[in-house]
Formats: sequence, C-alpha cells, structure tokens
Amino acid sequence: MDFTAFKTRSQFAAQINAGYSARLNGAGLSTNPHMVWIPTQDELEPRKVQPLDDKALAWQHGWRLADKDQRGRGGAR
Repeated sequence: MDFTAFKTRSQFAAQINAGYSARLNGAGLSTNPHMVWIPTQDELEPRKVQPLDDKALAWQHGWRLADKDQRGRGGAR
C-alpha cells in the first residue's frame, strides 16, 4: 500500500497519526492495536501475528515516520 499517496493518507489518517503518536510516547511496534495475535503450539513462540491488514500497516507507517523523524534530529531527547 502506498501511504505517500494523498488518497491513502487521507483514508488512514487516524491510524497513521495514532502510530506516530505512539512512537513519540515510547511505545513499541508490538503495541499496534490493529495486530491480531493467534496462539500456537510452539513453546518457544506461544503466539504469532496474523498478516497485517491495511489499518495495521497504516499504524506501522505512522510509527516508522516518527522513528525516522526522531533519528533525523539525533534521537529521542
């Protein structure tokens, strides 16, 4: 999905902004509220994430934008 396109950014603005804010507040990528976890039978990996839907990808895009912006300014202060 092209999150640089205006139409896509407009459609997923809430998720992109939420991901951006989460990153600035110190949240990790795994806190994405749109991820769906499924249990597994593996003791070493008790759960896995299902393939991400568009909302989850938009949230991660916002998180990565904030991460990129923070690194561009010398990191979190």
